[in-house]
Amino acid sequence: MAPQTALHRYQANDISTASQGQLILMMYDGALKAVNQSIQCMAQKDIAGQSRHILKTQDIVNELSLALDMERGGEVSKTLQQLYQFVLNQLIQANITSDKMYLESVIKVLSPLREAWSRITETSSETQTIPESSPPTERFAAKC
Repeated sequence: MAPQTALHRYQANDISTASQGQLILMMYDGALKAVNQSIQCMAQKDIAGQSRHILKTQDIVNELSLALDMERGGEVSKTLQQLYQFVLNQLIQANITSDKMYLESVIKVLSPLREAWSRITETSSETQTIPESSPPTERFAAKC
């Protein structure tokens, strides 16, 4: 088996066996990685790479936004929705102006959210015993 094929199988297995909280963390990690790659592309004047990474970040943030359960999440979901909209606007501005200031503000928003999800995931796995038959939406106020 080729090393690349093995890597893809490992990644697919990692995703398919992850909990809901772990999936959200992976999304935040992917968004932050793409933003940092976009900053690197800006520094190298690689407009195509910059745009590609910004669009990837937008896709991830859109998925995070779509995963919000607005009915069950209450004010938290509304606040997250507003933050995601702010991030998306910053990404658009970064792509238009090629100003890394916008990407740095995205990092300042997403990093604490990622850290909060990390703590929530750790806490819930340590303190809660959830029956395996429980649907994932009972564990978190997100649909993904």
